[in-house]
Amino acid sequence: MTRENSSVAAFKVWIFPSLVSLVSLLIWNDVNEIKADVKLLMAQSNIDKTRIDNLERQFFKSASGPTAPTKQIPEYQTVAAVLPDDKALKLKIIKYDF
Repeated sequence: MTRENSSVAAFKVWIFPSLVSLVSLLIWNDVNEIKADVKLLMAQSNIDKTRIDNLERQFFKSASGPTAPTKQIPEYQTVAAVLPDDKALKLKIIKYDF
């Protein structure tokens, strides 16, 4: 077996903790960003929930139960017409069904 050089062994001892520290720092930074994003999303969710609750309250406040449609009396209009030869005056009732 070959013996490792003392400088290579020293480099291995130095590089491993450095890499672990670097990876840990990156993970810690990402976790903090995620926490900040989650806080913002929760705040926006609370705002949206409040808006939805207010809209529901307004809608159900103005809404009522189902009711039967009411029958409306049709409107009648009296139309008078004069014949061209002025013999008689006629009244005609026109019913409009809308």
